[in-house]
Amino acid sequence: MSTPAAVSFEHVEIFGVLLARHPNGGDGNIVATQSKDGPPGEVTAPQIAGRHVPLTVSGLRPAQRDTKATPPSVEPSSILQALGAGVMVVGGDGVIVSANPHAARILHCDTNKLEGASIASVIAPLSELLSATAHAPDSTSLTSRGEARVRLNDESEITLGFSIAEMASPANVPQHVVLFQEISSIRELRKQRDRLLQMAVIGEVVPTLLHEMRNPLAAVTAMLEVLLEDAPNEMQPDLHAILSEVRRMTLGLQGIGGLVRSIHSSTHCAVDLAIRETCRLLEPTAERRGVRLEAHGPDLPLLPIDRGAICGVVFNLVKNAIDACPNGGLVTVSAWLEPREAYDELIVTVVDDGIGMSPQVITRCRELFFTTKDTGSGIGLALCSEITQRSGGGLEIQSELGQGTCVTLHVPAEPQAPYSSAPPQAITR
Repeated sequence: MSTPAAVSFEHVEIFGVLLARHPNGGDGNIVATQSKDGPPGEVTAPQIAGRHVPLTVSGLRPAQRDTKATPPSVEPSSILQALGAGVMVVGGDGVIVSANPHAARILHCDTNKLEGASIASVIAPLSELLSATAHAPDSTSLTSRGEARVRLNDESEITLGFSIAEMASPANVPQHVVLFQEISSIRELRKQRDRLLQMAVIGEVVPTLLHEMRNPLAAVTAMLEVLLEDAPNEMQPDLHAILSEVRRMTLGLQGIGGLVRSIHSSTHCAVDLAIRETCRLLEPTAERRGVRLEAHGPDLPLLPIDRGAICGVVFNLVKNAIDACPNGGLVTVSAWLEPREAYDELIVTVVDDGIGMSPQVITRCRELFFTTKDTGSGIGLALCSEITQRSGGGLEIQSELGQGTCVTLHVPAEPQAPYSSAPPQAITR
């Protein structure tokens, strides 16, 4: 056996593997693949004398060449065109350099009008957008995203959720990429969720709290009534004042308790007398504010209305009206039955000539814990709205700054369909 020598071979590539053919092998038979350890094109074989001999091959391996197909290139602009979110590139001076079509659709304007405009005129100043996301503890979390309330060209308003990333242009000029999407519906769902959670908490806590407070108040009321029967004349005014305040507290608790029940009841009561008594209990408060309190309306038949609930609702509405007249004024309470096609409706209105409310306050005044008073709780009006909705009615508010407010409560005189949590109606004149 002769000494092995390195022999060069011709190569054929099949399915990405280099196969070697002896240059003198006329039959073209493949005699080996590329050697595992040898250089490309060489194998170790015995001395060849013009004919094929067995080859000793240490191993086989794929050809060492890049056989992957080059993917087609994708223009960045086509990616921006296809995105379902708004994207804008903003220069350091706050001028919009470019915007994709979805940004124009969200903002209700043409793309060519966006490009070259200031982002302050479209969404908000660039400094405010950066500040809204600068204090996030984790830049990859949802909390790093800011929100902005934007007024569009048609005077409508939307809420945008956005995030900002800094980038450098080819000229090494700092720029910012603003990615945004309309989240008005998401924000509204979030508000409804928070409101339901707040209501659920109050709904669980209030019954126990009211039970613990009503019993002592009932005992105090009974004792005061007994004392009034035998007290000397000089003590009568003071005892009446104390009894009035205790009854006022009881009415306030009844109004809060209206959250967990309907305004309707299986027993009937004289609604007109209940409303007049509520107004009478609030007269001392009105007089201290220089407010004249009047109650009007015809005598009403007995109705299946919970006396405590209607007194509590009227108490809250009248108390708010008195508070809205810091410089004196007139508060008028009226109640009547309004015939409808399917049923009669109980209407109660509370009108004042006080400071009034702005449209923004009207929009939010039914929110739980929202208040414009320094010592307000933000509970009363929210609960009044809630109980009227539970009873198949509603609470309408008309108000104008400097002109006063009219709150109208309307509920069916008889129990109707089950409660539906439709949004309350607000009217601004």
